[in-house]
Amino acid sequence: MKAVLIQANAKLNLDLKIGQKRTDGYHLIKSIFQSINLSDFLLFEKARQDSLTGAIVCPETENIIRKAKKILEKELNKKLPCRIHLYKMIPVAAGLGGGSADAAATLFALNLLYKLNLSKKEMARIGARIGADVPFFFFGGTCKIEGIGEKIKPINPVRKGVRLFNGVKKNLPEFFVLFRPHKRIETKKMYQLHDKTGKTFFTLAKELCPEIKNLEKYFSKFKLKLKMSGSGPTVFCGVDSYDLAKEIVEDYSTFDGDIFICRPQKEALKIIWKTL
Repeated sequence: MKAVLIQANAKLNLDLKIGQKRTDGYHLIKSIFQSINLSDFLLFEKARQDSLTGAIVCPETENIIRKAKKILEKELNKKLPCRIHLYKMIPVAAGLGGGSADAAATLFALNLLYKLNLSKKEMARIGARIGADVPFFFFGGTCKIEGIGEKIKPINPVRKGVRLFNGVKKNLPEFFVLFRPHKRIETKKMYQLHDKTGKTFFTLAKELCPEIKNLEKYFSKFKLKLKMSGSGPTVFCGVDSYDLAKEIVEDYSTFDGDIFICRPQKEALKIIWKTL
């Protein structure tokens, strides 16, 4: 049996600026992506027929894993049959890039299983056809992102720190505390509202999800500034003490949503096990 188990890490947007809208509907962005150890796990096995099992949360025609596989097959003009099982841990529609991570993991795993010899840049190019965030996951760690997501520049935060777009330079924290309200926010809708109002995603999310206002007030008690990942609704802050992270989590016991304490990671995709 030829198989590979991939860990696909979520991402946070440490900073995000939205630029002009292109004629194809995409927006130019500037962002800093950071991999974290909140992960999906995907098991791929070479097979005679395709199958996709596990935590499938949308119709087959909309599934980004199947979409990634079909785009790769079309690119290579060959079938790549395999069984895929998804262990879903990253919340959906949360601004954490879970779907994009799964799509990237699919290209990455098929490249291994079928010995396609695609480079990281080639997989990123194909990934850009699936979604704007997908190329980042072939690099992972801390990266400056521009264009519609296809321009990726890795950053060494240990040596240089992370310079935000307001000019402030920060070191990566030891931990990130994430609060994800039980409210789905569609990325497409957020861009539409941004184009209409000129408001930031964070401002719009507070209007759509009042719980974020409560969280912003709560974090200010710890003298911490809340940030939002992508189009939300996941909000987060960085701390250097696990005791502080634990205190933040335990003192907000009435929260209706998911809470995570995560560490920054140096990679977005990791091989956990393989037999090739």
